[in-house]
Amino acid sequence: MYKKMIIMLVTVALNLTIQGFNINALTASAVPLDHYHIVITYTKPHKKYIGHKYSNWNTIYSAKKKTKSTFSKSVTWANSLTGNVSLSKGKLTALLGFNVTRSDTVTINVPFSFNGKYRQKVQYRKRYRKYKITRIEYLKIVGSSTQKKHLKAFAYKYDGVVSRVVRDK
Repeated sequence: MYKKMIIMLVTVALNLTIQGFNINALTASAVPLDHYHIVITYTKPHKKYIGHKYSNWNTIYSAKKKTKSTFSKSVTWANSLTGNVSLSKGKLTALLGFNVTRSDTVTINVPFSFNGKYRQKVQYRKRYRKYKITRIEYLKIVGSSTQKKHLKAFAYKYDGVVSRVVRDK
């Protein structure tokens, strides 16, 4: 006759992490290890528009002469996502209304006018709409406690180009 070994989960002796959850917070129990069932659930994700994000300024033309013209340039842009909210690409697209992995190249036309008194430059930068996505992940160990983790990510959608004429140093 074999005795079934019961493995005690002692919080002081273990230093485990499951997807960012700290198992040390659990209390000691005499439940056999094979009886632990982990259930992970999520709340419905929420999105919130929080403003614009801009790329750095790029100089496309510089001169010291009186002129009025339009400058054309090909610009590559890309939507993006930072962070993780445990959603598939399809569910993210449905939630946001745009594909976070889409990119393209467009031609921009930047009209400008130089006064000729000093050196000036034409600059542009890409503008993105910024969204915050949040949801809560619950880690439930059946027979023990539940822990929650706040997940967040930021999504950026291309929203055009901003241009300016400034004095060149």
